[in-house]
Amino acid sequence: MAKQTLIPLDQKPYYNTDAIANSIATDDMVDCYLEPVPGVGFITRRRPGLALFGDTGAGAGGDGIFYWEAADKVIAISGGKAFNVSSGGVCTQLTGTFPSTGVQTVFADGQTLAGVPWLYMAANGLVYTTDGATLVTPTDANTPAASHVAWINGRFVANEPGTNRFDFTDTNPATLVMENDYWSATDNPLTCEARGDKLSALFTAWQEIYCWGTEGLEIWQDDSITPFSPIPGAFAEAGIEGPYACGKVDNTIFALCVIEGKRCVIRLNQRSPLIVSEPIARILSEMSTVSDATCDIISSGGIAVALFSFPTDNQSWAYDYKNDIWLKWGYYNIFSGTHDRFLGQHSCFAKSWNKHLIQSRLDGKIYEVTRNSFVDGTNPLVSYRRTAWVDKGTWKRKRSEQLFIKGKVYPKGASSYVLQLRWRDDGNPIWSNLMDLDINPDFQGDFIHPLNRMGMYRSRQYEFRMSDNVDFILSGAWEDVEVMRN
Repeated sequence: MAKQTLIPLDQKPYYNTDAIANSIATDDMVDCYLEPVPGVGFITRRRPGLALFGDTGAGAGGDGIFYWEAADKVIAISGGKAFNVSSGGVCTQLTGTFPSTGVQTVFADGQTLAGVPWLYMAANGLVYTTDGATLVTPTDANTPAASHVAWINGRFVANEPGTNRFDFTDTNPATLVMENDYWSATDNPLTCEARGDKLSALFTAWQEIYCWGTEGLEIWQDDSITPFSPIPGAFAEAGIEGPYACGKVDNTIFALCVIEGKRCVIRLNQRSPLIVSEPIARILSEMSTVSDATCDIISSGGIAVALFSFPTDNQSWAYDYKNDIWLKWGYYNIFSGTHDRFLGQHSCFAKSWNKHLIQSRLDGKIYEVTRNSFVDGTNPLVSYRRTAWVDKGTWKRKRSEQLFIKGKVYPKGASSYVLQLRWRDDGNPIWSNLMDLDINPDFQGDFIHPLNRMGMYRSRQYEFRMSDNVDFILSGAWEDVEVMRN
């Protein structure tokens, strides 16, 4: 007699176990996210798409984008050029010379004593703008060729690449005025001495300076005298793996680090590192190079993730820090039928426009991250979720009498959509052919799709795939199976 059993789809994915041995947790999930539903668990939804917002025309991948709130402007860097991006997506190049090409840009906004907005950009050299139209290179001979710059308490600070030192702006003795382009203070440079490593990343948060080296994190404060000094005891035993592999969000900091020989993503908890990457620990350990890793904070339509991209290994992993879930996000390669790393890199939230923007890693385009589009530019967004190897708790053969798939779409005028399904049995690496399932939702977008006589297996893995430009929810699946005697 057939018995109805649920196919486990409400579990967080876990990537460290052997897929064949895993009969509970999701084996793989790409370009999706899990939405918690009280009393139910998690349902599977597609990640936001990327809708074209603007194009710098530079032809090269984006190197940095920043919402300059004081001036209500978005500044984007691409192909060694800086652009002022309007709220309508029009990109106008700033005059002046940018210090480098193909180097990630770090931004820091501050102001003059008179309250004039001031924006520095660091990319193996410093330039600034005060009007969003012109780039200015500081003329001070002691200006550091910085890769990182930040603002704290009326001063800019910037690192000296390849060293454990950083500099700060100060009062110019010739004018007796605090000047944002005066880098020749007699107390410069300041030296991070807690470890014998070099300073890889520098930023400010909560009125403190975070000086991150390859062996540990040193935190400095404004002591109003020197003017900065390290906070006694404020040191984290976690060396950062890449100069741009960190992000600040949710009143904390996420970063790709090494702790006692273990490569991991950490979350700072009152200056102490907590490892949050155990579900992908094996994958991180097997990556060949992570020094080029980046971290982008993406928030759109209620989804909030820290997105870590690894260019050398062609992977992107999104950490849903609200629900403690790791998700694999990518960019569908229509030629190979596989997913490359995520199309977007370097993001910002334009507050007054209420838009989440991200640059393309392929060209000068700028996209809006949105829940109203489920394509990546002109490329299809192919989302899929695989089940674990389902064996119903026994290795005996099972006959699948009927499979039911429950879900929801948010219609955009079409009367039907296509959900694709395939499966493989008993550990076999070969998949069945993709089956197109015509989904005909009701007026509220809900559907239940039955499939009859699904064959025999000892263990089976299903894959549910969606590529239509529509918001799709996979609520659950169950099947009527009869367990054989052998």
